[in-house]
Amino acid sequence: MNKKIKLSKHFLYVLCITLPVFAILLTVDLVTKHLVATNFSVGERKPFLPGFIDFVFVENPGAAGGILSGQRIFLIILAFVFILGIIWLLIAERSFNPLFHIASALVLTGCVGNLVDRLSGQGFVRDFIHFEFWDAFPVFNVADICLTIGAVLFVIYVIILLVKNHKKKKEEKVEKKD
Repeated sequence: MNKKIKLSKHFLYVLCITLPVFAILLTVDLVTKHLVATNFSVGERKPFLPGFIDFVFVENPGAAGGILSGQRIFLIILAFVFILGIIWLLIAERSFNPLFHIASALVLTGCVGNLVDRLSGQGFVRDFIHFEFWDAFPVFNVADICLTIGAVLFVIYVIILLVKNHKKKKEEKVEKKD
């Protein structure tokens, strides 16, 4: 028997967009963290793009900028909630919008990348990217970048959905009047 497997369009989006973006960026996050942790001492600073970005290895026991420092269990639970929420959205939304899938992959990468650090036994996240021109800005990592960009893309996606729904309702009202 020759049975063809028919994959849904949504599942193809997940396979062709979400999973590859997630896998590539998670690998970049974990590899860069490993390279910094094995080649830098804590607090050591090295220029990357002079005047713009330098690398400084920081062990961050909290979230962005050290907020919720020492709240490891809470941050682990929060990461799992976000991961499960994104997985649920990927299953329930059935979106054919690449923006949705890229945003999902980025948020997953950010959550999983930092979760791996928190579960590794050291109890901190390895941060290393620093804006040299803005000393007060927190040190961050690739996972943080993914999480931030993913959240912004989700907001854009939701705004687009709201605008489309508003236009659709407006058009339906016009059609009912005719």
